[in-house]
Amino acid sequence: MRLRSRRRRPTVRVTQHGDPGDDDLLFVLGWGNKPGHRSVEWLLDRLTYEGYHVHAVELPTNGWEFERQYVSPVRAYAVDRDIDLVLSHSTGGLVAAHLDLAVRNVFLSPWWGTAVSGVATVLLPLLRRLPTTKPVVPSGISREDLGELKLAAELADAPANASPAFLRMVHGAQESLPPFRPDDVVFVSLSDRVVDVRAIGDRTPASNLVPYDGGHEFFASEGRERTLSTVLDALDGADASSLRSDGADESDSVDGTERPQPTD
Repeated sequence: MRLRSRRRRPTVRVTQHGDPGDDDLLFVLGWGNKPGHRSVEWLLDRLTYEGYHVHAVELPTNGWEFERQYVSPVRAYAVDRDIDLVLSHSTGGLVAAHLDLAVRNVFLSPWWGTAVSGVATVLLPLLRRLPTTKPVVPSGISREDLGELKLAAELADAPANASPAFLRMVHGAQESLPPFRPDDVVFVSLSDRVVDVRAIGDRTPASNLVPYDGGHEFFASEGRERTLSTVLDALDGADASSLRSDGADESDSVDGTERPQPTD
């Protein structure tokens, strides 16, 4: 008799960083991001330095049941630890939007829509319908899309392909996003080529949007020091309108350092 193989069930992994006595911050990472990646590690180090006890959530990269395999485990973890502040990136932003927690969310380039163009607009809906969990659809994500400081080793450590089941699951989660919470803040790069910037804009009131210069991963972009300062302000409770007005002036360089001023 031929035995039917069982699919390996995806698992959410959480690591803790910083002093347990500090304020708890749930950080839901993006697709393929790991706490050991240098760019992610840079952000974790800065968050812990600023006084956060960070709970970094590493999501499965090939799930097929969004509520059961993604949302429910993360929600249960947050509730058990009385988390009252959530930071999320990309796929993590899609999960965080569905958690239904009465907390403030700071979203970084959330995956609320998929950026497609050309023939992909026709092919992607067809590929999503394929009945398989095998990762056969190329992600098409490059280092340049993520950020100038993204290491090749980090990109190689992330999945190169996604499964039709995963893409179908994500599309369903994007189509069923709950109402936007008025206290949340969304950071977005208008040059992002990984997620659909228009989908972010359609969901988010203009008063809650904060644009930044860089790729899909601000923490792997050259201007990350400047963006981080604004993200920290958002985590501290500042509203998006004040964050936009607090931007650096024209004398500042892209990496947040001050340019020499002209002399008379």
